[in-house]
Amino acid sequence: MQHQATRPSIASYRIEDRLDRPEDGAVEVVLELSDGQRRWCFFFTPERMSLVGDWVQGTQVRMHLGAEHMIVVAELTPEIIDRVLRELDAKGLLLEHTRRFGEGAA
Repeated sequence: MQHQATRPSIASYRIEDRLDRPEDGAVEVVLELSDGQRRWCFFFTPERMSLVGDWVQGTQVRMHLGAEHMIVVAELTPEIIDRVLRELDAKGLLLEHTRRFGEGAA
């Protein structure tokens, strides 16, 4: 009988940025997984995205290139962040939608 490795799950997480400052852009979250890995992702709302990002040359339009660890939600609260992370964890999608801590920046 082959033993299948258990995938790591959320042990804890920390919201790194203030939720009441949409002009700051993304809200980063750092996760500690059950196997000791540290990972991160970031959350945006459409409103936050319209306030930050790179300009499309010659326009007043902001651009954000899709990133697997970027999560866009209509509302950004601690409860929504928790529910999204728990759902990703339950569906086995947590590693796919987070990056190793220290890889890249939001």
